[in-house]
Amino acid sequence: MIKVEEAINTILSSTSTLKTEVVDIMEALNRILGEDIYSKENIPPFNNSAMDGYAVISSCFDNFDEESGVLLNIEGNIPAGYELKVSPCKETAIRIMTGAKVPEGYDTVIPIEYTKSNNNKVMILKRARRWENVRFQGEDIKEGDLVLKKGELINPTKIGMLAALNVKYVKVAVKPKVAILATGDELINLGEELLPGKIRNINSYSLQSMLIDAGCNVEDLGIAKDNRYEIINKLKRAKECDILIISGGVSVGDYDYTKITLKEMGAEEKFWKIAVKPGKPVLFSILGNTLVFGLPGNPASTVVAFQEFVLPSIYKLQGRINKQLNKVTAVLEESIKKKPGKVHFLSGKCFLKEGRLYVKAMKKQSSGSFSSIINSNCFIVVPEEVTEIKKGEEVLIQITNEIGE
Repeated sequence: MIKVEEAINTILSSTSTLKTEVVDIMEALNRILGEDIYSKENIPPFNNSAMDGYAVISSCFDNFDEESGVLLNIEGNIPAGYELKVSPCKETAIRIMTGAKVPEGYDTVIPIEYTKSNNNKVMILKRARRWENVRFQGEDIKEGDLVLKKGELINPTKIGMLAALNVKYVKVAVKPKVAILATGDELINLGEELLPGKIRNINSYSLQSMLIDAGCNVEDLGIAKDNRYEIINKLKRAKECDILIISGGVSVGDYDYTKITLKEMGAEEKFWKIAVKPGKPVLFSILGNTLVFGLPGNPASTVVAFQEFVLPSIYKLQGRINKQLNKVTAVLEESIKKKPGKVHFLSGKCFLKEGRLYVKAMKKQSSGSFSSIINSNCFIVVPEEVTEIKKGEEVLIQITNEIGE
């Protein structure tokens, strides 16, 4: 049995980053960026107005009187998307709209609410500083700036940024190909009659959902009975995959065939069993070019093992940066006790209270309890040799869902 850190290091050292492909930016959502993106132009590309109002020259305020204001001639109108070329004059004002290019020589924009206009004249009622309400060329992004980094997750706002940079096609990491197989005579598919001794196949659905959420292409190999030949026939279909996840059959029962079947197929076993709860009997092997994870059959154990050991491997395949799994500290609401020797991942509920993050462990912590996972939004990480964390102390948590109040 190895420690959690050793298991993760072994997995990561066995994982190689996949190649990239070029896609349209509208196909890049939730993909991993495969190149650094530098700006080839300034954003904004010219000095523009931050307000609807009047562009003026700030020296018009040299003898400004707060009571009478300053009267200027209106010399034109600039809607957004157009430009006006005029000879600068401090006795003139240019009507200008938000986003429109500020004419050369003009250095201030007066908001419309601080003016009164009549015919071709406008009264400026409030003094303004030079460059007030003017957005400068390159103020947001300068030509040559590194805007997006290789390995970032492309979210909707980054799609917008790529469009702003005139990037139509972008390199992204190839989606990892992952096959999943559930094993066990007790498993039945959805829609089948729940006969005595049978249970529904939960893990294939939760695993497939988590894999899709992580940006993978998934092949469901279905259910294999506790029969070595049937397992072998199913696994042969996964030889072209980057990752194979087998749910169940990794413990020490009379009908746990996953470990021995992989050995017969020539897999190189890297480790079996981790000092963790839940999820102790995790198996990690390499079969050809495929990384193989054998996960416990209990639903809660499957979810924990996936989050802690499979997901880091997926992130490395994608070349993803910021790979920390949403780990933060929170104040413990109720004391926790455990035996030493294993890292415990307890299902927890974290919430904001008076501006601070608090957490409490769910009442049910059995590896077979799926309701504790469903109703939680984090894992409380209790280190291997820690036996007690008291109420009010800070604890490390891993956020898995939305935080409530």
